[in-house]
Amino acid sequence: MTVPLAVIGAQTLWSIRQERAALRHLELSLARARTFAEVESATYRKVRKIRDYLSGQDPAAKAEFERLDALSRSKLVEWRAATDDPADAGLLRSFEELDGQVVVLATRLFSLYENGHREQALRLVQEDLNGRLLPALDRTITAIYASTRTRNVQRAFGEVEATARSTTLVLVVIVAASAIFIGLFSIVIARNLARPIERLKTIMDRVGEGEFDRAHALDVSGEDEIGDLARAFVQMAERLQGAQEDLRHKIDTLKETQSQLVQSEKLASLGQMAAAVAHGLRNPLASIRAATQLTLRRLPPGSPLREHPTAVIDEVDRLEKRIVHLLDFTKPVAFSPSPTSVRDLVEAVVRLFDEKISKQGVQLRVDLDTCLPEGWVDASQVEQAIIEIMANALDAMPDGGSLSVMARSRAEDGDRSAIDVTIQDSGEGIAASTLPRVGEPFFTTKADGTGLGLAIAKRFVEQNKGKFVICSVEERGTVVTISLPAIRRVGESGR
Repeated sequence: MTVPLAVIGAQTLWSIRQERAALRHLELSLARARTFAEVESATYRKVRKIRDYLSGQDPAAKAEFERLDALSRSKLVEWRAATDDPADAGLLRSFEELDGQVVVLATRLFSLYENGHREQALRLVQEDLNGRLLPALDRTITAIYASTRTRNVQRAFGEVEATARSTTLVLVVIVAASAIFIGLFSIVIARNLARPIERLKTIMDRVGEGEFDRAHALDVSGEDEIGDLARAFVQMAERLQGAQEDLRHKIDTLKETQSQLVQSEKLASLGQMAAAVAHGLRNPLASIRAATQLTLRRLPPGSPLREHPTAVIDEVDRLEKRIVHLLDFTKPVAFSPSPTSVRDLVEAVVRLFDEKISKQGVQLRVDLDTCLPEGWVDASQVEQAIIEIMANALDAMPDGGSLSVMARSRAEDGDRSAIDVTIQDSGEGIAASTLPRVGEPFFTTKADGTGLGLAIAKRFVEQNKGKFVICSVEERGTVVTISLPAIRRVGESGR
């Protein structure tokens, strides 16, 4: 009787071990992807600083370029230390060579610009930076994403699938062996014992059919050896039932893990596609902007012809911001919670919108509880979520209205508490038919929207173990409430 239980226990432990190994591989892969995403972001920001400095719009861009270069080099060292795949190491060397060429070219461009050779610097940007280095960087980045993200997710997915198949096979073998044993045992008992054995046979038949509850209901109160054997068999059936339920739970867990891995693979594919599209758009946009800037510099300051080139540059910058928004949504985001003053965070976000609130004639009311506890959250993620919500609220009131920002603490079960941040506007509201889809990626009712603002906000709130709730009535306004975990009071364990 103990052999099936021992096999079941060993298989369960092995399944748990394999599941943890697969999740660990996926965690390391996503950590490397996050590090490279930071390297990629710093590299493209360096390119933007080169253009900002040469266009004369930002004299401090050169110093910012040097700071970003130091940041990208430190992240490259971190990425190199975490990479153990020879193919990834080769791609890393290619990326470092291209990044070094960008730094050398930037030094030359800064020197030409400072010595008055601005036209030559702009031509060099067009030919060498836009025509050669950026396309090579795009190809290398795409290859890195394909190598690190897709392959490692597929590897973890395959390991979980293999574990699920093995667990199912062992369960089927154990059930079949138990059925054969029960049948053989019933035949032997029927040949050698009298009718009292019928009760035991009935118990075995019901256990073999999986009817454990009906087997327990039979009379096993006899004091002879048959009664002892029947009671022992019922106890074994109870243990088998518990083991079967445990195996079902493990299989359900494996299926859930498999579903999560499928979703991770979908997000990884979406991120790779979005990155490829963004990289394909950036080069033509950069060329359009550079050529337009060159045309604008050749026109007299008071010329009416300057209106159209200026409009082109503004539209290119707007498209660049959309591309950055798309990349921010698809790339992995690091989660670093710490004790945070939610009151200070909300006040800082409100100050960011002071000018826009004043221009639109919006009446602002801020009501923040003076005794708010600190939240255990990632400050940058929560700040970005509140920014996205407030930006949507102001977009809904282009001709003025009222905006209310409130923050309150709320007790939950036991000594737990939460912080509710509520943002309410008197704008145009959301139709009841579209409200359930608000917060889905790429869903928007705006003609020029990306559908990613509230999706990013919802994603960040949920990653911080919070809740995102939106209520709206058309023509009457919208209320968005985010609930964030507060730091537990003294005496609680953990956070």
